[in-house]
Amino acid sequence: MLIGHAGLASADEAAPDEERREEAVTVYGTSNPIPVFDYPGQVSVITRDDIDLYAPSTPSDMLRDVPGVEFSGGPRRTGETPSIRGLSGQNVLVLLDGARQSFISAHDGRFFLDPEIIGTAEVVRGPASALYGSGAVGGVMAFETVDADDLLREGESWGARMRIGYQSVNEESYGTLTGFTHQGKFDGLASFGLRQSGDIELGNGASLPSDDDIDMGLVKLGYEFSDALSADVSWQRFSNSAFEPNNGQGTLGTGDDVLDRNVNKDITTETWRLGLTFNPASDLINASMTLYDTDSSVDEFDATVPRTIGRDIETTGISLRNASEFMLGASRSVFTIGGDWYEDSQDGEDSVTSDGVRSGVPNGSSEFSGIFAQLETEIERPLGLPGNLIIIPGIRYDEFKSNSDLSQEDSSDDHVSPRLAASYGPVNWFRVFASYSEAFRAPSINELYLDGVHFSVPHPILFNPGMGQMVFVSNSFVPNPDLKPETSETVEIGFGLDFSDTFQKGDRLQGKVSYFESDVDDLINLSVNFNYDPTCFAPPAFFPCTAGTTNSANVASAELEGVEGEIFYDAERLYARASFSSIDGTDTETGSDLGTLTPDRMALDLGLKVPEWKARFGTRVQIASDFTRREDDGTGTLVVSEDRDGYTVLDLYASWRPEFLRGARLDAGIENVFEEDYERVYSGVSEPGRNYKIALSYQFGG
Repeated sequence: MLIGHAGLASADEAAPDEERREEAVTVYGTSNPIPVFDYPGQVSVITRDDIDLYAPSTPSDMLRDVPGVEFSGGPRRTGETPSIRGLSGQNVLVLLDGARQSFISAHDGRFFLDPEIIGTAEVVRGPASALYGSGAVGGVMAFETVDADDLLREGESWGARMRIGYQSVNEESYGTLTGFTHQGKFDGLASFGLRQSGDIELGNGASLPSDDDIDMGLVKLGYEFSDALSADVSWQRFSNSAFEPNNGQGTLGTGDDVLDRNVNKDITTETWRLGLTFNPASDLINASMTLYDTDSSVDEFDATVPRTIGRDIETTGISLRNASEFMLGASRSVFTIGGDWYEDSQDGEDSVTSDGVRSGVPNGSSEFSGIFAQLETEIERPLGLPGNLIIIPGIRYDEFKSNSDLSQEDSSDDHVSPRLAASYGPVNWFRVFASYSEAFRAPSINELYLDGVHFSVPHPILFNPGMGQMVFVSNSFVPNPDLKPETSETVEIGFGLDFSDTFQKGDRLQGKVSYFESDVDDLINLSVNFNYDPTCFAPPAFFPCTAGTTNSANVASAELEGVEGEIFYDAERLYARASFSSIDGTDTETGSDLGTLTPDRMALDLGLKVPEWKARFGTRVQIASDFTRREDDGTGTLVVSEDRDGYTVLDLYASWRPEFLRGARLDAGIENVFEEDYERVYSGVSEPGRNYKIALSYQFGG
């Protein structure tokens, strides 16, 4: 993921040396292209060839080996939520072709996306609010959809690609058909696909209800009006008709009839995007504009009531950037300025309420606007020292405002997010880097204006003989429009090594390791205060009676620290990749472990290239240590609240492009070979068991 392994997606006749991928470049780390090795921080880049090789079913499969990244919520695709460096939820910014994906829900996934339409994915680990504003406290997951130039082979102006696949663990089958062209000033791509799957066979032998019926579509059109001006427009849709429990995040045999009851879910995400680029023959102007609209909804129908509930979040935004290149003496500089505006609007519905409004899903909107400036300067022989120095200072100012039908007062605030990062390489094979960053995350509509019933429980005394059951009372949400934004300060230091011709001519060994420490203030925490009112026990009425309240509140502060690293080796016939991460988080007031913490984890990927067969064979290993979480029991004593065993998971994979059928490619593998029973993050459910997978693609063109 630093420089990647040898790609098989290049031209069929490529020589072995030409198959080796060019060095990875990050765009989202600085808003301008820069080699991952030179970037003063940690970024991982996943390519289309990685996606073809491992045939991931979900985004969590696609990003599985990225250090510091984990997905909680269990193995259902509908419930998976990402975390970066222990921070999850809205502290992870998700972008699709530059468009924000703002969907958030207590029991559903963070975003819905099929890997088959992705060309590249970047994970920027660490605060990025100096560029992107609210929501990038933990980092950024940026996905770029595939385009014509990603698929066209040398000398071709048009082509088509078909890909089908199957995996056994949930009897999942899928197929995609993609057509693409680049004719003169026009380029275009259209891709459509289907994916169907059933219950998931887990490592502990149980079966997790999870029926999915997915269709996806992507259309991209681009045109160069002149050498300076170009435009592109795209449409992307993901639709899933699922049959599973209301809570998609890991419920399995809870004993609660409501939580365990399967419902029909309709999950849809649709993104429209318009991009303009203006790059005349001037180093001072390289401008771009992105205008987008993303609409994500989850509707659930429970036939036993019958009842339909829904949540819809629409994000509309515009992003503007301009990068100016110039020389300051012998130093090359890029000065970037930009601004963003976007609005998140939420609507909730419930077919059984008198007003049609869904409890816990307040109707409302949040509006954000921000401006930023960043300077990238590369200095040769700084202060007479050997090598070069890259310095990247940046700053951003944001304003945000939220409102809801449930409150007469708006909630508003502003924030300034500075960052200073530097990378120094005294020699070509060694670099050190350091950064200081501040970031923030504004409270969401849900956190500010939560209202209505959270859950219902039996009355401690009263029984209804007519219905043959206890009388039920409610725990209710309490809004908190005075919530403050979460803020953080992060320091990171690290180094990188980059060697060529190390063990044999033409090989390359590259890696980066870093240590980070974050102080996070005013964490927003959802607190459930479950207590029956005293009047619940007072005869003769035993009413009024409630089961307490639930509200969002700022907690004092937290500290997170960790170590992570990636290293990669690539040679003519061998490649190897290793990543490692360790994260600790503490509530500084109580001493409790805090955040979406994971055990110390290592991922290994070892492979053999056989160029004369146009084939690859490899194995991947996940290794995690034992994990214990401790929490304050309310008396100042830390007690063990979660204890999980470590695990080792072994995968095998292979890829082959047959000589007798140009354009064909076969990818196959076995995941969790020894059927390990394990949990990545505590979710009350095991991860999938042994999984056989195969994918066949065929591409032609002219």
